[in-house]
Amino acid sequence: MKTHSQIQEQILAKAEEDEQFRSRLLDDPKTAIKDATGLSVPDGINIRVLEDNATDFHLVLPPAGRNLSDQEIGGMAGGIGDIDTW
Repeated sequence: MKTHSQIQEQILAKAEEDEQFRSRLLDDPKTAIKDATGLSVPDGINIRVLEDNATDFHLVLPPAGRNLSDQEIGGMAGGIGDIDTW
């Protein structure tokens, strides 16, 4: 089973080499992720794909009022959290 970091790397690599996939990932991330990885994202999970550029940088904050474990912080660095919770 792949880790969330491996899955994220796979998605990012595909988006880098395949402009059509990149566009689908921005427009319909759940479908694009399923097509690229075979993983279905549950209905209760929302995915928003943003693209940095020369003038926009995106900073993702954890939920307010919550202390994160080292494992959760590692998941944030990986970008999509723990796949086992999907």
